[in-house]
Amino acid sequence: MISRIASLFLTALSVALLLQAPGRAVAASGYVEARVIRVLMVGDNTFGGCMAALSVDPKTAVPTCQSWWVTFSCSGDFTDAVRAYRMVDLAELALATGKTAGVFFSR
Repeated sequence: MISRIASLFLTALSVALLLQAPGRAVAASGYVEARVIRVLMVGDNTFGGCMAALSVDPKTAVPTCQSWWVTFSCSGDFTDAVRAYRMVDLAELALATGKTAGVFFSR
């Protein structure tokens, strides 16, 4: 089942990349499975307002990423704030339970 889902995802991703308009930049994206070490929330939207430190460096998947931290963009710059806060909730749940989380991200 997972291999079928992965195959469909890769097919959809390939089609999406082929349909990109010429000259448009495509952000590098990656995936890691990691434990959440720390969650950071700030009131002035520094670092997108909310971040999580991971036990696996995102640079292992995308070398141009910053080390250890991912932002959920609670400031609303890269996604809507509601979605970002839901991702923070999941990160906090993973932190509290010590479970591994699958993290998709883009640069």
